[in-house]
Amino acid sequence: MKDAPLSTSEKNFVLQCIKQNKRLDGRKFDEFRPMEIILSSNWGGVIVCLGETKVFAQASCEVGQPKSQRPNEGLVYINVDIGPLAASNYQSGSNEVTVQVNRILEKIIKDSGCVDLESLCISSEEKVWILRVNVNILNPDGNIIDCASIAALTALLHFKRPDVTVEGEETIIHTHEERDPIPIVLHHYPISISFATFNDGEVAVADPTVIEERCSEANMIFGINSYRELCCLNLGGTTLTSTNLLLMCSNKAAHRAKFVVEKIKAVIADDANARNEGKPVGFGVAVEDGRLVAPPFERIPLKLTNLGDIQSIVLKGEFAGDIGNMENKYELPMGENTGNVKFVDDNSDSDDSIVFEDNYATSSHSGQTKTTKMETQNVNTDSDSEEEIMILENKEFV
Repeated sequence: MKDAPLSTSEKNFVLQCIKQNKRLDGRKFDEFRPMEIILSSNWGGVIVCLGETKVFAQASCEVGQPKSQRPNEGLVYINVDIGPLAASNYQSGSNEVTVQVNRILEKIIKDSGCVDLESLCISSEEKVWILRVNVNILNPDGNIIDCASIAALTALLHFKRPDVTVEGEETIIHTHEERDPIPIVLHHYPISISFATFNDGEVAVADPTVIEERCSEANMIFGINSYRELCCLNLGGTTLTSTNLLLMCSNKAAHRAKFVVEKIKAVIADDANARNEGKPVGFGVAVEDGRLVAPPFERIPLKLTNLGDIQSIVLKGEFAGDIGNMENKYELPMGENTGNVKFVDDNSDSDDSIVFEDNYATSSHSGQTKTTKMETQNVNTDSDSEEEIMILENKEFV
């Protein structure tokens, strides 16, 4: 497996943004990406979207023999898979990413005693239920572990096993039509919360994207439940994290875990109500509602500036006069290639001046269409620094 090359310019750009307390997607350091949980029509199936990171998890069960050391307990297996469907640089089978995610999920779910294994026993020393949680990474856009942990926990909460009757030496497994399925018993609800550290371990960003993970110096992964109990802690990287930063991130992770678990329970409760009322459920409903789509709605990967705060742009030259005898300020409506921008005459008292990203701006007046081509040039100012100004050229299209 070979990752796509990351140039030095890209890495330096990300690091400079972190030093200026900015992130590429416009989030704050302690802000998480929006989360969407979509349940399948089958028990135990779920798709979790954390930003553009998407993970599918499916829980299933089968009857098997227990281990000789624990004859009264069932078994839980977790399998993580990521292949060429998720990204071209991944190959089918075991790789470094799947092994790391699989080990952390086992620590969080299995080693923490999340599942009540004794409730999975059918007949002591003979038959028990074996739970399997298959996690498939659909789109790795950073922070795969958090998304996979949420998907695995949701799959276990949503899954229901068949009811069983033991008559002598015979074991009867009832279908869902014969008897209501039985949910899995969980003692607590742990998930993972990840942070990436920068600037020699002085700064930590929550829910890092894929480029932030590759530029980071170290990472912290907290396995924590809704009761603020720490289940596991994984520290990786080359920079030692300070104690104050570690405690601060653990408090943020505790609040985040409580919020995520409450949302998981709310989604499962809504799904149960919809099934009782006979409403359609599953991935098909999410596709129709627009909650589950392949391409993102917002294709702007860079949000270092809040475009909503931009108010006006100063126009110099003959462009403002060509529009007509109007007021000093001219508003350009939102279009496909334009933003919500106000044109200000030279006589205006406004001092705002920005560089608009689009290449063209179009306005109409008296039945004529004016298309303005915008170009940028570097000029020297009195402060001996280079600033970008805008040169506007009027072109009339018939």
